Amino acid sequence: MIISKIKKAFCTLLAAAVATVPLSITACAPRDEVLKIYNWGDYINEELLDKFEKWYLKETGENITVRYDTFDTNETMLTRIETQRADYDLVCPSDYIAERMIKEGLAQKVDPDIFDITEKGLFYDTLLEMIRDSIDEKNEYFTPYVWGTVGIMYDVDYIDPEGEFGKLCESWEAMWSDKWEKETGKKRVLMKDSVRDAYSVACIYANRDKLSEMTNGFTDYSSQEYRDELISYFSTVSDDSIALAQKALIDQKKVTYKYEVDDGKMDMVAGTTQAWLGVFWSCDPELIMIEDGGDHFYYTVPKEGSNVWVDGWLIPKYAKNTKAANYFLKFINTYDYAYANFDELGSSIAVVDVMNDAKAYFEEDKDGFFDDYYDGFKEMYIEMMFPSDEVLSRCAIMRDFGLKRNTDLDSMWIDVKTA
Repeated sequence: MIISKIKKAFCTLLAAAVATVPLSITACAPRDEVLKIYNWGDYINEELLDKFEKWYLKETGENITVRYDTFDTNETMLTRIETQRADYDLVCPSDYIAERMIKEGLAQKVDPDIFDITEKGLFYDTLLEMIRDSIDEKNEYFTPYVWGTVGIMYDVDYIDPEGEFGKLCESWEAMWSDKWEKETGKKRVLMKDSVRDAYSVACIYANRDKLSEMTNGFTDYSSQEYRDELISYFSTVSDDSIALAQKALIDQKKVTYKYEVDDGKMDMVAGTTQAWLGVFWSCDPELIMIEDGGDHFYYTVPKEGSNVWVDGWLIPKYAKNTKAANYFLKFINTYDYAYANFDELGSSIAVVDVMNDAKAYFEEDKDGFFDDYYDGFKEMYIEMMFPSDEVLSRCAIMRDFGLKRNTDLDSMWIDVKTA
């Protein structure tokens, strides 16, 4: 089950925007018999779309046809909704864009009589709490879907997890260290070409001594002072924080081999890069670690703290079939369908019972999925797929910084890359 499907892992989010179900199929149907979904490419088990149509008829006694379109960036989707007032019933933005859409009145509340986001035991309590703190303060609009962490991935063919350099990778200092070049004569660091991620990582790195004091040397993350400090790096931008991050990122250029968004992981698998480590979203290693040639990587969330990313469903302001949208949310989060979706995507989803059962499946490993991997891979992989409370205690969701500050950060990033 999981093992056969997981090798189709989903994390190629930058797929070209195409319509999965042609418009001609739905053009003549009454609007209340059409559900229009706008999602990332390769981000759903498409067999479930047909199943939903049958399920919806059984649930409501009414016919429904799904029209499913895909987008390649959050900004593409947002422009369609905000500027063009596109007629979609469900969209799947990332955390900060979802927050912006809710704040700007571009989203409708989920109908709790059909689907209750806060149903006890449905989603991870910790994840819902993070969402309340950053995206949707009453869990009324945003339904979590796929989520994960941001961390450091490195190649164990060159970096021993138990050795000096492996221990260095437990800290963001690894991304600024000159030890790689001194040891080998080459730059080995990949940096994510994403201003929001680069800014937040740089803020954490620049304030690592302060964070160490707040956590008793990164051994106790229960302090509210620490939580507030960490959250500030993902929620607020000031002139001082921009200057601090800019200095750190310019310093990092001395050891950086390349900036990358999506090709770095595949270059590492193919062995066509001199890079040994980099900043990655957890869906990146989830993809390559189960691909041919991807059995020699390690992923960790640095001890100072990091980001939890979450993509989820919103019903846009201009949706015309909110009834079907709400029923789809109920459907996609029902255990059997959520499990089938996880089985296809191969990454962390928000439905807690599915993830608990999947974790137990991996831990038992009757099929020997981990037999051909190095010692310690199983434990690392499970921790990456199913982050522990200890890991989540040092993570926060990144917020929308606002138009002005986003512009300031874009300018800062240009200055960094041209320095």
